[in-house]
Amino acid sequence: MIAAFIANKINAYVSGGMSVEIATEFAMGELGAIYRGRHYSRDNSGAMHLTPLPENLDIEMATKKADTVIAEIISQYPVPVEKPRIYQGSAAIKRAVATGIGIKPFFAKSGDNDPDAYTTDLKEIAAMWNGGQRRFKAFIRSRFLALDIDRKPGKPDGLEAFYRMFPRETLPVELQELPESFPCYVQTPSGGFHLYFKYEGPELNLRELATGIEIKEWQITAPGSRRENGEYILHGELDKAPHLYGLIVDAIEETKQRKEHEKVERSKPRKKAAGDRPAQPEKPRITLDDLAQEAIATYAGHHDRQVSFAGRACRCKFSGADALAYVKSRYDVFGDDTDTENTILSVYRDYGAA
Repeated sequence: MIAAFIANKINAYVSGGMSVEIATEFAMGELGAIYRGRHYSRDNSGAMHLTPLPENLDIEMATKKADTVIAEIISQYPVPVEKPRIYQGSAAIKRAVATGIGIKPFFAKSGDNDPDAYTTDLKEIAAMWNGGQRRFKAFIRSRFLALDIDRKPGKPDGLEAFYRMFPRETLPVELQELPESFPCYVQTPSGGFHLYFKYEGPELNLRELATGIEIKEWQITAPGSRRENGEYILHGELDKAPHLYGLIVDAIEETKQRKEHEKVERSKPRKKAAGDRPAQPEKPRITLDDLAQEAIATYAGHHDRQVSFAGRACRCKFSGADALAYVKSRYDVFGDDTDTENTILSVYRDYGAA
């Protein structure tokens, strides 16, 4: 009887939208009122009347039974998951500064990797904000490392690349349903997100883990920043960010080694070494005598032979001076026309050569 009463009451309250905890309090309140003879009920006429106290009631025993029933009922409901708080604009910037992250205007000319260019002074930051500044860079080196997962439309999906590199079943639960499963991340205007990890170790010196996944070790667009297409919204608390997982460090080192190997391979000569190639007979170099014979075989007139010879000599990389000297030495082939020099050099000029 007690079990049925408690179960019905809790389930009815939960169905109405109450949390399990509040429903339990209400059900126990009703049960206690019955035990004390102070519980009012409605009969079919709608009139209110006192529920009579059960006869021979052992209140202590009944309460223990009720506690057991309640514990069993609560165990059937999933444990409520507390959703991370969301911070936007100046509230997100304050959360970042509270963890020691310095801020500077995004387009400031000072060095992005210079910690002295950033400030954690809230008065300075407020002055920038009140002056209309809405986009900032955050200096995260020696505090955090962030994975920038890109999800821009029309470009390779960084999240798909992440799960190709790390199968879900091999990952900690925080990484299995990104980004919602992660305790601390920043949603970007383009649909991607920044995953923040605590990291104070040596620089890992890798910019891109995979296509669509960048590694941010020094600076990153600050939470709370705003650009023309949206805001950088902080989900959760930065001080609850997990430490950088070893599996990610290992993947970074493997990627560095692979890229270094690819770089070495690209630097190697693509052709086989001379000792590995069969000997090739050396082609005889064409001579001006050869070109003269070709002109003789093709043309009968001196002028036509000069034009043909000059064109062939130019294409075979002989200088205009060499070609002219040869023509003048072979008056038997090219004649001794007073316009010979102009003809030869004119052909070279037409070919764009001297």
